[in-house]
Amino acid sequence: MKNRLFVHHPLFRIFAPLFSGTLVYLLIILINNSIEELANTFFGQELYVCIGLAYLIQEFARYSLVFFQKRKRPESFILKTILHALAVLMATMVLVSGAMYLYFVGLLSYTPNASELIMFNAIFGVIAALYVLLYVGHQFLYKVNTAILKQEENLRKETEENFQKFAKDINPALLFESLEAILVLMKKEAAKAESLTEEFASIYRYLLSSRKKEIVPIKEEIAALNGFAEVLEALPFRKTQLHMQTPFQEGWLIPGSLLFVYESIVRTTIRSEYQSMQIEITDQESHIKLEYEHEERLDQSLNLEIFERLRQDISFYTDQPIEILHGNSTKTIKLPKIQLA
Repeated sequence: MKNRLFVHHPLFRIFAPLFSGTLVYLLIILINNSIEELANTFFGQELYVCIGLAYLIQEFARYSLVFFQKRKRPESFILKTILHALAVLMATMVLVSGAMYLYFVGLLSYTPNASELIMFNAIFGVIAALYVLLYVGHQFLYKVNTAILKQEENLRKETEENFQKFAKDINPALLFESLEAILVLMKKEAAKAESLTEEFASIYRYLLSSRKKEIVPIKEEIAALNGFAEVLEALPFRKTQLHMQTPFQEGWLIPGSLLFVYESIVRTTIRSEYQSMQIEITDQESHIKLEYEHEERLDQSLNLEIFERLRQDISFYTDQPIEILHGNSTKTIKLPKIQLA
C-alpha cells in the first residue's frame, strides 16, 4: 500500500490553485464590495495575483509536507505535527505579507494597511493549514488501513496454515490409496479387508484427534506407527520390516511426525515384490534414529525439502534440526525429540 498523498499529483498541483485562488478573490470582493458590484469587478488584476499567491502557498505547503515527512526527529507524531503547523503558518505569513507589499507598493504605489494584510494572511493561512490537516488525516487513515490489511494478511496466512495442516493430517493420497486397497481386498479376502479397515480407521482417529495437541508422548507415536505400518503393507509399496528398540525412553514428538518420516521412506523407495526393506528404529538421548538400506526412486529421493514443514513445526520446541546422514548403502534419519523442562 503506497503512502502517497493526492496533493502531490501533477493535475492537482495545476488545477487546485486556480480554484482556491479564485475562491480567495471572491471572498475578498464580497468582504470589500457588495454582491451587485461582483460582476463589474470579477475579472481584474487582483484575480491573477490571488491565483499566483495560491500557487506559491500551496507549493510551499506541499514541499513542507515532504520535508517534515522525511525528518526522523522529533519521533513523536503529535509534536512533529505541531512544529509543522507552526512553521507553515509563520512562513505563509511572511510569503503573503511580502507578496502583498510588492504588489501594492510596486504596482498600486501605496502601502497596504493592517486590515488588508490580516485578511490576506487569514485566508491563505487557512489554505496552508488545510494542507497540514490533510496530511494528518492521511497519516491516520494510512495507519488504520495498514493495520486492517496486516490483520487480513495474518488471517489469510493463518487460514492457509490451518488448511495445510488439515491437508497434512488428512493425507489425501494415503486416504484414497487405502480405500482402493480395501475395495480390492473385499472381493478376495473379506476378513483381511475388515482388519485393514479397522487399522485404517484407528490411524485416522489418531491423526485427527492429535490435531488439537501440540506434542504427544513417544510411546503413543510408536503405537500408532505399528498400525500405520500394517496399513502401508497393504498398499503397492515395498514391504517393510520394523525393528524397534524396546522400551523407549520418555520424550515427546510432534503428532504424526514419526508416521510422516516412515511414509516418506516408503514412498521414495523403489517398489519391489521380491525384496523387503529393513527399517531399524532406535531411541537415543536427543532423537529417534531411523536407519535403512536405501534403494531410492530415480524421480524422487528422500531429502530435507520433504521435511521442511515438519522442520518448521519442530523448530518451535527445539533447536535441534532434522538430519539425514548418507552411508555407503544406508541412510539414517535423526528425528529430534522434544524435552519438556
